[in-house]
Amino acid sequence: MKALVLGNGQAYVEDVADPEPRGEWVVVKIESSPICGSDKKAFLSEEKVRTSGHEGAGVVTATAGSSRVKEGDRVIINPLSGCGHCRLCRSGNYILCPSKPPYFTHFAQYVLVQDFVLTPLPDDISFDLGAMACCALGPAFRSLKRMEVKAFDTVLITGLGPVGMGATAIAKFLGARVIAVESVEFRQNMARELGADVVLNPMDEHIKEKILEAKGKDPLEKALDASGNGSAERLCMDMMEPGGTVAFCGENHHTIEICPSDDFIRKNLTLIGSWHYNLTDFEDMYAILRHNPRVERLITDVYGFSRAQEAFEKFMKSDTCKVLLKPWE
Repeated sequence: MKALVLGNGQAYVEDVADPEPRGEWVVVKIESSPICGSDKKAFLSEEKVRTSGHEGAGVVTATAGSSRVKEGDRVIINPLSGCGHCRLCRSGNYILCPSKPPYFTHFAQYVLVQDFVLTPLPDDISFDLGAMACCALGPAFRSLKRMEVKAFDTVLITGLGPVGMGATAIAKFLGARVIAVESVEFRQNMARELGADVVLNPMDEHIKEKILEAKGKDPLEKALDASGNGSAERLCMDMMEPGGTVAFCGENHHTIEICPSDDFIRKNLTLIGSWHYNLTDFEDMYAILRHNPRVERLITDVYGFSRAQEAFEKFMKSDTCKVLLKPWE
């Protein structure tokens, strides 16, 4: 089969052996595999990376003892892996499993994957839309659900990469007002097309005043950061009214300033993090994929493996949202 190799600013195809099923590990033919923001690190790595790519949708082609899926099943291939036995895996939060076995690249024509991390993909949902249920929508969906975002809420969303755009699309689908904060013009315009009510530039020295003006008399008690930028995360916390909740979805491996008394005790702020949605939420995710026309608009570019280099060069720029790879083209 063909699989991608990333590194040194290059993306190219190599031939590798087809995977073989074993036990709970089944083989899925990948029809659509999105590029994630975390794949940028692999693309720029000084070493060759053969393990990047962790989302997609396809068809089960081979099993060896699985009781959960069968050959021919259409599935969403959720990210990473889990032990399958701990309380986190059993509850659907496998993404948090502390004993993950090695997992395999989804930038390939076939992938060996555990059956329990596969979500059935109904016939009326395309492979491309099914692939959106992973990193494009998963983290934001779980955060918005945990914050109980509903119609007439006002939500502050900072950072409008694919995750932030997904958050915008879902929040509007739920009927909320969205105040979006982003500095890149392409993304600002796309957020408006997705229905964001107000789009602001974080570089504006009066950004806090502008947010207060945008919210008007409505309470601002829910915020989601998808940028992973410390200033944006701090902005979300600062703008919350007492009793508010902030969700962090953007990866940030550094620290930000937090004052337990001012931010939590005296303000009663709730801070949550979200990596992926719980696998038991699949029916709600189906509803979003089926009935929210904004989701498909998150897909800005589609490339076959034969144009992998072009796909990654495009993704590295700021004039795109979700880029899909087609392993068989």
